[in-house]
Amino acid sequence: MTLINIENFNEKYPEIEKSIQQAKFIGVDLEFSALHPVKAPSLFDNPRERYSKLRANLSQITPIQIGISTFSFDPNNISYCGKIYNFYILPAAFPTVHRSFYFQSDTLNFLKLYNFDFNEFVYLGIPFLNRQQEDALRLKLKSGDINENQICCKAELESLINSLNDVVTRWYNEAAEGDQLPLPEIFDKYEYNFEMLYFIHKHFRRRLQHVWTAVENNEFVLKRVSEKEYRSLEKTDNLEEAIITDLLGFTKVFRLITSLRIPIVGHNLLQDILLMISSFETSLPQSYAEFKKLANGLFPSIFDTKTISYELKHMIPEEKIWADSSLESLFDYFKNGSGRHLVLNSPAVLLERDGNYGKFHEAGWDAYCAGYIFIRLAYLNVYHKFPKSKTFMSSELIGGLSHLKNRVNVIRGAVSSIKLDGEDPASTRPPFLVIESIRNKPVDISEVTSILSSFGFVEVRKFPYHRKRALIAVDNFYSAKRILANFKSHKEFQVKQYSAIKHSPFTQAILLSGITMSGAILFWFTQRYKTL
Repeated sequence: MTLINIENFNEKYPEIEKSIQQAKFIGVDLEFSALHPVKAPSLFDNPRERYSKLRANLSQITPIQIGISTFSFDPNNISYCGKIYNFYILPAAFPTVHRSFYFQSDTLNFLKLYNFDFNEFVYLGIPFLNRQQEDALRLKLKSGDINENQICCKAELESLINSLNDVVTRWYNEAAEGDQLPLPEIFDKYEYNFEMLYFIHKHFRRRLQHVWTAVENNEFVLKRVSEKEYRSLEKTDNLEEAIITDLLGFTKVFRLITSLRIPIVGHNLLQDILLMISSFETSLPQSYAEFKKLANGLFPSIFDTKTISYELKHMIPEEKIWADSSLESLFDYFKNGSGRHLVLNSPAVLLERDGNYGKFHEAGWDAYCAGYIFIRLAYLNVYHKFPKSKTFMSSELIGGLSHLKNRVNVIRGAVSSIKLDGEDPASTRPPFLVIESIRNKPVDISEVTSILSSFGFVEVRKFPYHRKRALIAVDNFYSAKRILANFKSHKEFQVKQYSAIKHSPFTQAILLSGITMSGAILFWFTQRYKTL
């Protein structure tokens, strides 16, 4: 695994670029600053409601670590090689693009549990901008609307300039063309503070006539140049373009991936997709349909291993099926468990460099695990459809899962998944249940929730216009069957499967109005007949 931060990002970028260009697909995973800061998800959420909640939440969240694992394919040995890059990233800091975001205490506790390196994030995070921020910044730089009075560290900038004033003044009064003055303390302290460096450059270029500023050999230097050379340098070494390039940072990796239209693989990928779009591309649209159009335009080929594992479970003998479909469980199942022997001649999946395991909930390692699981599931999918002696190229494995492409898992919602390039599939979740008080008293939501808690993850919601009823959402069929069985002879409550005809006030109102209308029409025809 290669750790990428601001210190080695530019050095490693050519390698990262080549690795992505050569990949057949890439695994992706993100770690966030918070999970649900504004609106919590619900088992009652339909796709549009869930998107609306995620959109509200993600406006307050920032990605803090991104894992990318590239998977190349060796057709001679029918094997894959995964290469892991673990990026620490931090929103760009510059006048007009400063950003506020939430850190949730429970999310921090979770990250601490897995030894997340917060120092790496804060001190060495790679900056990023989305396209809207970049365009707005370009306009403001071009119009001269940004100046050093807007810098957040204005006092520090003034203190630095004052401390260098005597040295710089003496040098400037005596310097001839070609002379240089190194100021090592600037680069030593502000090498990765692009905001400070930009305004230090601007200050000296504005204050000292025919003096150019540059960073050479890890030193900040002042150069006395001719007027002609100064004009030439202004054209070839644009400070405004340089600061935008520095602030874009990880966004360059995102744009490379989207430009290549390479297949993206992840586990429970929906929130990752939304956060990548809002952080590196543009604000999320209000419309759910517009979001799907935008997402599919950027990522035309997405595979969610959570959805794929659910859809392929029927291919596996019951005694050999995985215990649960979490990333950790699936990886262990295919790497060390029963999944190793499900099909013969599965392609080898190698890990570049030392081959050591990473740790879960580290974005780079999770990205690799998602890719590893994807290969195993893809091979399982095609294995039973062809002669056992056949070997499969990467395009055949990926193509075999085309029916599950762009199907993204929805965690604990009214639907199991959404489809980014078409109509959302029908729900495979258990139908809602209705609990009704047998006695003549309102249903207490807290009481019912407490009673049902022993049956697994359930949610209870007030029933509209009916105080004696409540609606129950359950996350699996086993729990739903247990609830129905256990409440058959309950002394206080009756539980039935929800029926729109029997239980929906809206449907009943329509039916009642229909009956009333039919009676009115029959009465009219009767009277009409009598007058003839």
